[in-house]
Amino acid sequence: MDNLTIKTLSDFIGILPDKQREVVEKRYGLSGEEPMTLEAIGEARGVTRERIRQIEEAALSALRKNLDALSSIVEGLKSHLDILGGIRREKRLLEEAGMSLVDDPVKVFKNEKMTAQIQNHIWFLLDLAPYFNYLLEKKDNYSAWYRDPDVLKRLSRISDFVKKELTRKGKPLELDEYHQLVHKTMKNFSLKNENILLSYLDVSKDFAFNPFGEFGLTNWPLVRPASVNTKAYLILEKHHQPLHFVDITRLINGAGFDEKEAQPTTVHNELIKDSNFVLVGRGIYALKEWGYEPGTVKDVLARVLKKTGPKTYRELVEEMKNHRLVKDTTILINLQDKKLFKKLADGRYTLIH
Repeated sequence: MDNLTIKTLSDFIGILPDKQREVVEKRYGLSGEEPMTLEAIGEARGVTRERIRQIEEAALSALRKNLDALSSIVEGLKSHLDILGGIRREKRLLEEAGMSLVDDPVKVFKNEKMTAQIQNHIWFLLDLAPYFNYLLEKKDNYSAWYRDPDVLKRLSRISDFVKKELTRKGKPLELDEYHQLVHKTMKNFSLKNENILLSYLDVSKDFAFNPFGEFGLTNWPLVRPASVNTKAYLILEKHHQPLHFVDITRLINGAGFDEKEAQPTTVHNELIKDSNFVLVGRGIYALKEWGYEPGTVKDVLARVLKKTGPKTYRELVEEMKNHRLVKDTTILINLQDKKLFKKLADGRYTLIH
């Protein structure tokens, strides 16, 4: 297969009259600039949008008649799509084809302007050749290129199947569960290549991984968390231990949830109001689902004694480790409240009834 170079396309469109070549170059960004709209080109040339559209249409019609000159490159694009099941998200296709069709992909990769120009050339070929169809970006899908209209039906069926499986599960899937879902879906639709399924799923906006590699529906807060509370929940769940709100803030900002920067005071203020979190030490939060209960050290001591009956100071210190991160002396000080606790003759503490 021939390689795609800037010169390849320059020679190809060189058959056009100057006016047509200029319109094509500007429309598709083939000269290294950003692609321009028909209106913008018309304004620059002092003519109407419709006149530019007519010039473009004539140019593309002439080029399609000579498409055989680029047959090897076009076949490469067709093959790339076919290997991936006949459809590929536009962003991925432009990146992949850009790397696979050029003479020196490393050189191109290091040069952002050249990368963009190569991708514009690929976009031009996809639009020019009659073998490719374009899927517009919508609420539920990203823009994509596909070969056969029947692919869209399969895309819809696969998407519905995966959504149903995820909804039944009800929570983001960890890596092993995700692979189980992939294999189940492949078997259900007789797909022999995992990359084909992944290409289908990548077109949909319904699915995503969160920063911790869990797969689920994008409308699930634990997949695309928007609030500080949900982000903090994910951080604590992943670290499996109580954390100070300053550390929670740092981990939120380092996780890459979004571009919003969390502030320690905001995190502290939000978590202290949320019943899903329990303040278990000085600024240290844990998840309530871990068994921690809200309240002061004194409140927790009272609950423990009410549930278990009299306990020695040392027994209470050990028991409190399951509820709070506090110093031994703090426990002892709280036990001195004569209105709530009483020390028995055998040295054990009990509640005053």
